[in-house]
Amino acid sequence: MPGDRKQLHALVSPGWAVAFAALIGVLAVAAERTDYPEPGFTSAVPIGGVAVLWFLLRGARVLSIETLVLAAVAYGANTLTGAEPQQAGVFTATTVVQTLLAVVLLRAWCPQIWGCGGERALDRPRALARFGAALVIAMAVGAILTSVGITALTGDDTTMAGLLWFGRNLCSACIIVTFGLLLGQRLRTDLPRRPLLGDGTWAELVAMAAFTVAMYVVAFSFEDLPIAFPLLAATVWCGLRFSTVFSAGHSLVIGLATLGLTMVQIGPFASVDRLEFGYLLAEFYIATMVITGLGLSTGRDERQSLADELRRAQEEAEYSERIRSAVIGSMTEGVLVVDETGELLMHNEAAAQALGVDGEPLTTGSRLSLSSWSVDGVLLSDAERPTARALRGETVQDTEIMIRVADSGESRILNVSAIPLPRDERLNRARALLLLRDTTSEHAHREELSAFAGVVAHDLRNPLAAIDGWTEMIADELDAGALDAQLAREFVSRVRSASRRMRELIRDLLAHATSNARDLDVSRTDVTAIAAEIVAARHAEGFVSVEPVSLVLADPVLVRQVLDNLVGNAVKYVAPGEEPKIMVRGCRSDARLVTIEVVDHGIGVPDGDREKIFDEFHRAHYREYEGSGLGLSIVRRIINRHGGTIEALPNPAGQGSIFRFTLPAYDA
Repeated sequence: MPGDRKQLHALVSPGWAVAFAALIGVLAVAAERTDYPEPGFTSAVPIGGVAVLWFLLRGARVLSIETLVLAAVAYGANTLTGAEPQQAGVFTATTVVQTLLAVVLLRAWCPQIWGCGGERALDRPRALARFGAALVIAMAVGAILTSVGITALTGDDTTMAGLLWFGRNLCSACIIVTFGLLLGQRLRTDLPRRPLLGDGTWAELVAMAAFTVAMYVVAFSFEDLPIAFPLLAATVWCGLRFSTVFSAGHSLVIGLATLGLTMVQIGPFASVDRLEFGYLLAEFYIATMVITGLGLSTGRDERQSLADELRRAQEEAEYSERIRSAVIGSMTEGVLVVDETGELLMHNEAAAQALGVDGEPLTTGSRLSLSSWSVDGVLLSDAERPTARALRGETVQDTEIMIRVADSGESRILNVSAIPLPRDERLNRARALLLLRDTTSEHAHREELSAFAGVVAHDLRNPLAAIDGWTEMIADELDAGALDAQLAREFVSRVRSASRRMRELIRDLLAHATSNARDLDVSRTDVTAIAAEIVAARHAEGFVSVEPVSLVLADPVLVRQVLDNLVGNAVKYVAPGEEPKIMVRGCRSDARLVTIEVVDHGIGVPDGDREKIFDEFHRAHYREYEGSGLGLSIVRRIINRHGGTIEALPNPAGQGSIFRFTLPAYDA
């Protein structure tokens, strides 16, 4: 209210007090009817609402300079119209009381309305009802006080005069205060404004104005006929089609016109036997017109506001739905919402992929075709499944289950979290949210690491045990003083051999661990040159031949590791007493790939081990030859990372094997 009051003071400066006083005086004198005997009751023009509007626009308090100005103006106006000093005092007091009461009630009952403490326009039927009730009560109190006061002074019956007072001031308040506040709100606030014409057009406005004039001409031309009812049609038209401020302005114009014509004895209200009845009928007719027009227009405003709010709510709901769908759809975790009947209410694409129904819509039926086990293979009962537990109100966190799709038979390991959701009160069903994450590869990797750790522990234990045993024997011989040079050399040789095996195993373990983690740095790679360098480094030029191989697009460091492993194996796995015979060759197998072969005439690979030799720690000849069993596993990892394949084939030329692998061609 303080900020609003400052704004209103800026709107109506103190200099306007003089204009306010002059307006009241001019209207009082101009509206005086000398043919009505009671002073103070002679004004038929609605001027009382000007005081209420003045206080509201000024934001004045009950005890303020405006109250003194109003009292002085009211006393002077009543004196000008012929009232005795005592009567003028009664009229002044009741005018001040009804004005202040109207202001207090409006501020208390309509605090959201502009001018009464808020920023909104008068655009709701409920607000209009409170607004009208405040004005009716205030004007009724003023009329009662006036009638009682004048009766006490004169002893005359002033009932009719009191009704005229009430009707005049009520009309004044309804048309002047309403229009003033609506117009001020539209001009002085930055809130979104509705179109000035409402739902109508300028052409329709002209037509409505012409219709109003025509109806008044008809109604006020035939004074002896009760045909004032067509005037209501213009008010209804304006209230239904045009803005509230237009409706209030229309009511102001026709109200003033009705009272003005009645004062000059024109129209149906002037044709009654007693003039005061004509005034009273005109005043209550105007009040009816104002309430009807404002009721229709505020009802239309409320419907429009509700429609706007509904549209905004729909837009916000649609936007929220798009955001929700985008967020859920972009999640890498599968999301499912189900109810206790098994109905699938919502899911995302990640859920369909996790449940193994890629390319097909995920439905209630496809979800129910799944069977779930614990990871150790024990079938879960219906009550033990995460969904059932969440539907009972239990929260399940990070439980691993195995699922199998009925059609494909494929098994997958899923990490499942299930959370109970608020119950569907309409259908009286429990709901649950499931979060799924496919951990099949992670589970396999953990299993692989577990096996890897076991094998590493076992294989590292052997050379360490050998080193420990031989060094203990050396210590025993030294303690006995019987260690000769030949025996010492034998012991040291055995220790060095065990140490060498450990170093080779550690080297292979490191290569195995990094073969999948190292980022590829592909470039133009000359396989022929790399193979020649490896042969030279191993001093194997006499039994390894290298034929020209097409250029490939690969990581040179990893390609060297592949060739070094394959050539090293070919050199190592030969029968005792025989020399290795190895060939490295390659050619373009298609427009995209280069096929490379390492051909040897060694001991070969047993038929049942041609695929297994690429597994970690698998060794086809573990008794006769030393090794870690990791070399070919490393080779396959590197080839797979380049998008190629590798296989072990028997050498059709006789004894030995062919290790054939593919790499991307450089100019593909």
